[in-house]
Amino acid sequence: MPIGSKILIYSSDAVESEKLIRLLMYQRFVPKAVDSITYATMALVSGEYPIFLCEYSEGDSALFDFLKFMRQDGKARAVIPVVILNKPTHECITDLIKIGCSNFVLQSADQQVLINKMDSVAESIGDVRDKRQFARIDISEYENVQLMITARSGNKYPVRVSNISMGGLQFTWSPDKVAVQKMVVGDVLVNCLLIAKSMDLYTDLKIISVLNYKAGGQFMGLNEDRQATLCNFIYERMLAERIKT
Repeated sequence: MPIGSKILIYSSDAVESEKLIRLLMYQRFVPKAVDSITYATMALVSGEYPIFLCEYSEGDSALFDFLKFMRQDGKARAVIPVVILNKPTHECITDLIKIGCSNFVLQSADQQVLINKMDSVAESIGDVRDKRQFARIDISEYENVQLMITARSGNKYPVRVSNISMGGLQFTWSPDKVAVQKMVVGDVLVNCLLIAKSMDLYTDLKIISVLNYKAGGQFMGLNEDRQATLCNFIYERMLAERIKT
């Protein structure tokens, strides 16, 4: 895993944390969110997370003191903090600069501004990524995660999902599945059902690769709720199994 791929997020707002997780996973980062300074301390001194993303409002003395500790502690100092600021005053920014923070993003800024900042910080520590890729989890065969494909005849055909990301998935099938073998790049599979232990998700898939009883599909038409469902599934798997991408 590229050294900048893992990002620790600190926010007391669960909704904002979820938004940041989803945004970062779309950029192939591997985020983890905590809502406690204590948990953040334990995670950062372990050296596992080279980037710390937090939301800071002027007057939040606990977070300010933690950022100050980060910039002074021998182990934590290697971590680069990126601070999202909510309506900062000149004095607020000056105080943060004095303790060693230098990467700021306004909370009101467009999402692309935050993405650009995170990419810049990651690249500064050697994480140069293909921005077309996503954090991906591999699915073991015994897990039997399936995709139910609706053929032109209207019949459903099960195929096995071998890996999945926020962008799409790869699936395989046995030679006897004739209807599946007839797919070509550019086909759109409508109303497929992705079935996992903790998730049932309907989606359209655009085929982007086909070879040797294996195909790759790009998710299409996922609304915000379905994106959140998919994100939660992948996120929980990454945290539980520490899957490397």
